[in-house]
Amino acid sequence: MNQEVILAHDLHRVKVRLHSEQSAAEPYADHYRKLLDNHGKMLRASLVLLFARMQRGASAPLDDSVITGAACIEMLHLATLVHDDVVDDADMRRNEPTVQTIVGNKAAIYLGDLILSRYIEIMAQIAPDLDFMREQASILCKILNGELSQESARHHTQTSVDHYIGAITGKTAALFEHSCITGLRLSTNGHPNQSMIEAAATFGRHLGIAFQIADDIEDFNLAEDTGKPKLEDISDGIYTLPVLLAQQENPAITQLLRDNDVNAVLAYLDSNPQIIETSKSWARQHIAQAEEILSKMSMEQGIRDLLVSMLDRFSAGI
Repeated sequence: MNQEVILAHDLHRVKVRLHSEQSAAEPYADHYRKLLDNHGKMLRASLVLLFARMQRGASAPLDDSVITGAACIEMLHLATLVHDDVVDDADMRRNEPTVQTIVGNKAAIYLGDLILSRYIEIMAQIAPDLDFMREQASILCKILNGELSQESARHHTQTSVDHYIGAITGKTAALFEHSCITGLRLSTNGHPNQSMIEAAATFGRHLGIAFQIADDIEDFNLAEDTGKPKLEDISDGIYTLPVLLAQQENPAITQLLRDNDVNAVLAYLDSNPQIIETSKSWARQHIAQAEEILSKMSMEQGIRDLLVSMLDRFSAGI
């Protein structure tokens, strides 16, 4: 069977598992259900599945524990998005109204917490050993530290590129890294080869950094509908790579940021396309590093082809 068909089948099983999740918290059960069904591209679940198949083989059926683990990773990601939307007062996510615009901030926070709690509860049920659960706890710390690092720089016009990379390595890349590791752990009863774990973590980290940089670039692409509001970060005082590179090139950008003159910053980026292109090159460098790691990892050709195809599609979109 074609490997893309197999992955699509695995992802369908993940969607079914997500849909099976229920909440008794009336009158919010329908909102809980809708959140879990609006699952986006499921990149992180795909990484869990593909790295699990590195150990199980390209066509062997995956155990329910792997499918459940992939669903849990999506739940963790979703919980962070629900909380982000409250913090950012966002009104759209994946072309749907955000939950806090419907039920209010307090209920939205509790719904995000509920999803997060279920992630922990379900992962504990399928955990092959205590070390697995320690990793699950550790990833939460990394993500929250990344979010706090980003928050500490809000409206801070002296934010450095290094600080930005450090923040996204925590808040975004850590979950990509964790997705790869979780797939390996669940497919080997918790004890894959350590060198494989390290390679998988490095691959996921570079992919996650590239993903976040690309996502931040898209925030300035007003012509492209990405299912969420544009210019949200800069309007809220979060300065991403294109803004930081513009500052390095022209110190006058700093005063525009202090004045919160978003339109003037956008006009500068439009008239200096090399800044966006440089930002894209940063993302491509991390994709290239992920490709290099992948080339040294041992796996069946079908799995390698799917991961390379994922990187190629991602790189083509930058």
